[in-house]
Amino acid sequence: MNFHGKAMLETMLNKYRGEIILFVVTIIAASGWFFSKNALIEFPPLGFMGLRFSIAFLLYLPFAYRSLKQLSSEQIWRSCAVGLCYAIYLTLWLFGLVHSEHFGEGAFLVSLAMLISPLLSWWIFKDRPHRIFWIALPIAALGLLLLALSKGTLHFSLGSLIFLSSSLCGAIYFVLNNQFSRHIPVLALTTLQVGVVGIFCSGYSLLFETFPDTISAPSWGWFLAALLLATNARMLLQTIGQKYCHVANAAIIMILEPVWTLLFSILLLGEQLNWSKTLGCLCILGALVVYQLPIILKKKTPQAQ
Repeated sequence: MNFHGKAMLETMLNKYRGEIILFVVTIIAASGWFFSKNALIEFPPLGFMGLRFSIAFLLYLPFAYRSLKQLSSEQIWRSCAVGLCYAIYLTLWLFGLVHSEHFGEGAFLVSLAMLISPLLSWWIFKDRPHRIFWIALPIAALGLLLLALSKGTLHFSLGSLIFLSSSLCGAIYFVLNNQFSRHIPVLALTTLQVGVVGIFCSGYSLLFETFPDTISAPSWGWFLAALLLATNARMLLQTIGQKYCHVANAAIIMILEPVWTLLFSILLLGEQLNWSKTLGCLCILGALVVYQLPIILKKKTPQAQ
């Protein structure tokens, strides 16, 4: 490649670095499903999640310590309440992984949290959804119906039902986190949430699970991949990517996560989709895109010269 070509490539990479970073984030997020699934071959489910988030909490703590000391008791209580919702959401998601081999379908079911959350926000905080939501909702409902069709009858597997339940809890977490994050420093809020997940999952594991006497090196490798890549690196890269990427582009890029999960599930797990499940996934993807249209179509405000 000549000098002119290298200069053009460097310019393009600088211009679209936010989009490129978020594109990588969606791949990492989708990969996290499979990191966790492979780790769970030997790790007990809640023990895996408790250890993962306890270590993540310790990694965050030195950077958040000063902010944590300045929080009021009410802010701490609210942060922990949001963390508990997050813990329940992750627990259900984890059990969905254990009981399902259809990660593509599960990823689209979990992504419905984005469309459930406006209804919950309207019910809890009287925050009316935008008009575009009422167009996206029936498209998503049709997708859900198509995913449930099996040989002409309505049926959800146990894994799919758990993923759907996790989507509801994920929506509750999203709504509460959106409300409380406005008045609580982000790093302190995140650190407390991660800590609550670690305590909740570790406590459950100590009471009801048993760790194997030995865990193989490959399983520890999958655990480290889930911790360092799918948790810490993903959150850091997403923050950096959103800093350099217009919100409209970020919104549409982040919708790619269930798409990658579906593709990986087909390639790695041999997941097969019949016509109804394929159309169901496409409808849910279409609903997510429609819901983001006001952001995607909104023009940037011209900068003053």
